[in-house]
Amino acid sequence: MNLDSASITKLGNSLCFIDPKLMKGGEAVAQSDRVWFQGGEPYFDIIIETDDDTITWFQITLRGRVLSWHRDHNQVQTGETDEMDTPPIVAYYSASKTIRDGAAVDWYLVKTLQAIVAVREDAPLLHQLSALLKAQLSDHLVPVEESEG
Repeated sequence: MNLDSASITKLGNSLCFIDPKLMKGGEAVAQSDRVWFQGGEPYFDIIIETDDDTITWFQITLRGRVLSWHRDHNQVQTGETDEMDTPPIVAYYSASKTIRDGAAVDWYLVKTLQAIVAVREDAPLLHQLSALLKAQLSDHLVPVEESEG
């Protein structure tokens, strides 16, 4: 995924908070809060679980790629979704995603997604997510450029 700074800024600014009442959840969600941000293109979603305003889990999907993290493991994982392989009528529904984990972490994807969420300094949860991703990148010696705007 090769995005220039204008595309990164556009995607970051396109993130909209979605009412959590629209999400379905199981027992795990009852013990935490889930927040959903949807971006300005069909395959861009961020779902974050929090406990006392601290991120405990997140999943970001963008253009058929996925990045996830869980506090218990404290390591990011990347992979693919099947959205780009499915007929549009089925892929339209975010619940229809199937995730395939990658064999190795795609650090370039992590860096790109960190830059996208860093654009939204006005959203405390996305700011916290950006810091979490920066920490993951620095733990793996991946240079993080400061975002513009």
